[in-house]
Amino acid sequence: MNRILVATIGVIAALLLSAGSVNAQQFVAVQVEAEDFASKHPDWRLTTNNNTPNVNPDPDGSHAGSASGRAYLELLPDTRVTHGDRLVTNGNFWPNAGAGPAISYNVNIPESGRYLVFVKAYSTGTEDNGIHVGLNGRYPASGERIQWCSGKNQWTWSSAQRTNSNHCGVERTIFLDFAFAGANTINFSAREDGFEFDQFILLKTSNNSCRPNNNDQIACNSGTTNIAPQPAPQPVQQPAPQPQPAPVAPAPAPVVEQAATATGGFPACSSASSDPDGDGYGWENNATCLVNSGSVASPAVQVQSASSTGLPVCQSASSDPDGDGFGWEQNASCVVAGATGNAGNSASGTTGGTASGGPAICASAVSDPDGDGWGWENSQSCRVQ
Repeated sequence: MNRILVATIGVIAALLLSAGSVNAQQFVAVQVEAEDFASKHPDWRLTTNNNTPNVNPDPDGSHAGSASGRAYLELLPDTRVTHGDRLVTNGNFWPNAGAGPAISYNVNIPESGRYLVFVKAYSTGTEDNGIHVGLNGRYPASGERIQWCSGKNQWTWSSAQRTNSNHCGVERTIFLDFAFAGANTINFSAREDGFEFDQFILLKTSNNSCRPNNNDQIACNSGTTNIAPQPAPQPVQQPAPQPQPAPVAPAPAPVVEQAATATGGFPACSSASSDPDGDGYGWENNATCLVNSGSVASPAVQVQSASSTGLPVCQSASSDPDGDGFGWEQNASCVVAGATGNAGNSASGTTGGTASGGPAICASAVSDPDGDGWGWENSQSCRVQ
């Protein structure tokens, strides 16, 4: 059921006469239960007090007893529970919004404008605490990477967006801009498997103190307001969007076996498109190849040892897309010369090997695409320094 509350100072004061002062600004809130979806991917499983999905693995069990309405959705199976479990991009972790299993909700928005998005989730660890949100089939940057760090092992609200500098997220930074009131569609897409989803609230307010609390009330300053069920407004019929012509994908280049060149023994690339950074080296057929050998700055591929890591120096900085100082070339980790690595470590410094008395140190931060400090290399978990 959608719950809609349009509150002004007069309404709030009447409700909260003994609860303390409230801000005079009005707010609008729309609350939706996770189980009231319009459509969903089959991997989003409904759990209730009377029904637990028979899907394994699901190591943390049911939390329906404390969920709103005694029901919630969980993305199952839950294959990555701890740092030691293998991370599979687009298999149990979806870094890009809209790529993972999705859910949609039909909502009626009382008025247009910007709404903060608060989501109530149950997280038991570090690998089940992220999701993306979008509007009318699009995922804006302001809806990516909703994150939970605190409030573990209980239903907790968050509107925090994970950033490179703050992995726990910055509160009140997840929002959607509604161009029109009436019928709209809210979209959620998975970021991590095992995510447990109870409800969400859209909140339009200029009062920075207003937010939902764990009693599912809107709290502003010292006052709280229940979001009571209201008759939903009639949908505003919007003109159907015109379908855009599908982009025509370029035909794949034919795979042509080329003779090895004298430069490092690499074969010649069949297409220059395999060298997006223009350094003269490409990647085709799971191997390095040479693009137009005459334009390569170095006459031969030299594999150098990094000063103390024991890793080779990367041939191209493009193999380090996250800028942590470590790349991946020729099916092996490498160090980007002169780069600055994760947590301030130099890429030519002392990262690599095994921590004394602890887990192995990752050779490359690329094995940690979710940025939680743990990666997967050589069939085992490792820590990114």
